[in-house]
Amino acid sequence: MKKSPIRIALCKTASVPVNGIIQVEVDGKSMCVLNGGDRFFACQAECPHEQFALCDGIFDGETLTCLEHLWQWSLPEGGEPRGLAEERLQMYPVEVEGDTVYLAP
Repeated sequence: MKKSPIRIALCKTASVPVNGIIQVEVDGKSMCVLNGGDRFFACQAECPHEQFALCDGIFDGETLTCLEHLWQWSLPEGGEPRGLAEERLQMYPVEVEGDTVYLAP
C-alpha cells in the first residue's frame, strides 16, 4: 500500500480575512495566502517585477494588485497577468479542510 503524501499546513482559515492576504513561510520559502471569500489561493510572495512584497498589495477576491507599480493578476485564472503586468504569478495548489489551509500535495 502506498503512503499518502504529507500535507503542509499553511495557516488557519480565520487568520486570513475575506479579501485579505498574509505571508507564510514553508521550508524557508515565502508565499502569500489569500482569501477570496469562497476560495483560498497561494502565490509567490514577491512581485516578479521588482520584488515588492505582495502581502502589502490589494486583493478584491479575484484580482491581486501590487501597489508598487500597479501590476495585477487574476488568481482564479492561475495568476494570469492583467493590465500592466507582463509576467504570470507562480501559484501553489491549496486545499481547505476544517479550519486549516494546506499546501496541496
